[in-house]
This record gives sequence, structure tokens and C-alpha cells, in this order.
Amino acid sequence: MQSQHTVVLNTLQRVQRFMDANADALGTLNTSGYRKILDEVVDTLGGHAVNQATSKRVGSGETARQRVLRNALKLNHMRPIAAVAAAQLKQVPEFTALKMPPTNSTSRQLIAAAGAMGAAAANYSKTFVDAGLAPDFLAQLRAAAAALEASITNRGTTQTLQTSATAGLRAEAMRGRETVRVLDSLIEPKIAGDTVLLVQWKAARRFIGKAVPIASTSIDAAATPPRQDSTASAAPPSTPTVASTPPATDPTTTSTAAPPAPQPSGT
Repeated sequence: MQSQHTVVLNTLQRVQRFMDANADALGTLNTSGYRKILDEVVDTLGGHAVNQATSKRVGSGETARQRVLRNALKLNHMRPIAAVAAAQLKQVPEFTALKMPPTNSTSRQLIAAAGAMGAAAANYSKTFVDAGLAPDFLAQLRAAAAALEASITNRGTTQTLQTSATAGLRAEAMRGRETVRVLDSLIEPKIAGDTVLLVQWKAARRFIGKAVPIASTSIDAAATPPRQDSTASAAPPSTPTVASTPPATDPTTTSTAAPPAPQPSGT
């Protein structure tokens, strides 16, 4: 179930709960034709969602089962026949049909090759049985091919169911949106005087939950580093210097000045 279909289903269920909880204010709208359509769309959407999920899971399981059946047909049934034919029947006209098919053969091509191999081996069944194959090796080959054929058919059926469920979801989602639009035109006039109830209704009928895409301009802006001013210097700002403070003088220490030199006396 895709996200937009989930949003529609959740909204329709909110509308149902609002109408059930406010039956007195809405009067006969809960018995109107569009209320019945609303309930029908909710049930149908839920059914399509279950069918889509179920068919998807069954289809995945059938695909895995096909791989097992392909390997069983090739390795357990076709390879022994091809090995015996390569050893003992290289000269027979049917030898080409007794060889293994290409490794990239599709399931349909593998089934066709198994049929041709079985038809060719039937002419020399004693040779294969004498070589060690089971007496009913041809019946086992046909049964393995039929099992793979049935798996292909089942896978196709599940794909059809999944496709139809997806188409049903899309159609019912559109029908649900139209139903809410009609109900909105009928409900709002009845509750126009009740502000609280009107706010509740608008919240209930709003289709919310779908992701909003991010604009490419926002992505570009987030990925682009901010531009630097061309006039700004690329060098980091210089660290301010702190003026040095002269060391404090010990107050207990007194400086002694040198005495003046004696002056010579005049004669």
C-alpha cells in the first residue's frame, strides 16, 4: 500500500470517527447516502490493501520456489540423462536433444528442453536404466517440469492480483477524496456556529502525511559553502599583544647611590 493511499484511508477513518462522535450536531448526515459511500470506500480500501500485501508476499515466495524447482529439474533429472547420453549415445540422431540447455535459459525454455529431452530419451530408455537411472526416470522428468510450469502459472496469477489490487486502491482513493469534499460541503453549514467543532472537523478531513519534496534550490544552497568577502584577508587575525609589566621592586631593598667624585681644590 503506497503512502498516498495510506493517507487517504487514515483521513476517511478520522472522518468516520468525527461523524460518529458528533451525531447529534450532524443530524441525518450519518444516515445519508454519502455516509454510506464513506463506509463502503473505507472497507474497500482495506480489502484492496490486504489483497495487495498478500499477493506480493505470495509472489515473492513463488519466485523463490521457482528457483528451487529449476535447480531440481536441471540437476536431479536433466543432468543425469545428458551425462549418460554424452557417454553412450553421441552417435544417435537425437543426441542434440539429449544435451543440457544453455545455462541462461529461462524457465519456459528449460521446460521445453526437458520435454524434448524426455521424448528423445524414450527411444533409449533401456540404455539409461542400465546405466543406473530409475526405471521411471522419464515420469520423474515430466513431473519436475510440470511442477515448474505450475509455479510459473501461480506467479502470474499473483502478479495479476497485485496489479488489480493496486488499481483498485488508486480508484477508491480518488473516490474517497471526492466523498470527503461532498461531506465537507454538507457538514460545515451545520456546525458553522460551533468554533471548536468546526476546528475539529477541519483537522479530521485534512489529507495529511504526504512527504513534501525538497526544492532543488534548497539542496544547492545547503551544499554550497558560504562565500567569503573578497576584501577580507585570508590570513588569520593577529593575536593582540599584551604590554609587559616591569617586575615589582622589593620594598625592603634600598638602592645606594654612588658618592660624587671629589673636586680638586683650586690653588
